Amino acid sequence: MSGTKPPQGGGELSGLLRHAEALQRDLEKALVDLRSEVVEGQDATRMVTVRFTGDGGVKEVRVSLPSLSEPQRKAIEDALAVALKIALERLFELRKTRASTVTKSLSLPGLFL
Repeated sequence: MSGTKPPQGGGELSGLLRHAEALQRDLEKALVDLRSEVVEGQDATRMVTVRFTGDGGVKEVRVSLPSLSEPQRKAIEDALAVALKIALERLFELRKTRASTVTKSLSLPGLFL
C-alpha cells in the first residue's frame, strides 16, 4: 500500500486529538455561557419562587405569604436560599465523587458540572 496517503492532518490519531480539543473548547464555552442562564420554578400555589443560575447557583428565593411581615419574609427567603445552596453544593460534590469512581479520576471538565 505504498500509494495510499494518510488522512490529512497526520493520521487518525492526530485527527482524533484535534477533534477532542475542539470538543473541550466547545464544552468550556458552553459552561461559561450556562452561567448567565437563569431558570425559575414555582410551587402550584405560587407562594414560593426559586431562581437558579445555569451552573446550579441559587440566584433568588421569593416567598409570597400576605400574613408575613417584611422582616419575617426576608428571613425565610434568606434561610431557604442558604439551605438550597448547601444542598446543591453537596449534590454536585456527590456527583463528582461518583463520577470519579466511574472515570477512574480521569478529568472530564464539565461532565458532571
